[in-house]
Parts: sequence; structure tokens; C-alpha cells
Amino acid sequence: MAGITLINSFRVPAGREDEFFSRWRQVNTYMQSKPGYLEHTLYRSLMPDATYRFVNVARWESLESFNAAHDEGFRALVTDADWSAFPPNPVLYEVVHQGERQPTAA
Repeated sequence: MAGITLINSFRVPAGREDEFFSRWRQVNTYMQSKPGYLEHTLYRSLMPDATYRFVNVARWESLESFNAAHDEGFRALVTDADWSAFPPNPVLYEVVHQGERQPTAA
């Protein structure tokens, strides 16, 4: 599993989930069109008082493709004043170990 993983946690005030999700979808649609984009999953906390209500996990082919995707078009989507209501906490990771459930003997 080559590539890099972005894990971006968002603080979303209660009652603004739909607004966040709409804005996030605009940015995500833009990013999906970029070379090197592989996949994403957006998670929502089951606890309404969680610090980070939404967590986006996105995979990219390389650090270079990730960096190139964060261009003027991306910045135009995320720099308007309304995005400031949803502070992100982005961190890039690489996979160092992965496991899956093993079948049990019957």
C-alpha cells in the first residue's frame, strides 16, 4: 500500500454539520479531479460533543501529488471567511503496519 494518507480532523460547531458537509463536498470534488488522488473516507463522530466531529482520511499516490493538488483553486475554496468556522487539523501519514481479521477455525 504505497502512497501517503492525509488524516484531517475538523471542529464543527453543533448545528452547523450540514453547512460543513456541503462545503467539504465542494472541496472534495475538486480534489478528486487532481492527479495522484486515490480515495477518501469521511467519518462523523457518534458523540455530538466530540472535539473533532468530522475526520477525513484521504490517500494520495505521493507527497508530490498531494502538494501539487493544494494549488490556487484549492486555496480559493478554503480561504473564504465561512470556512474559518470549521478549523481543520491536517496531518500526513505513511503506513507502517496493516492488519486484518484472520478467519477462525470452525
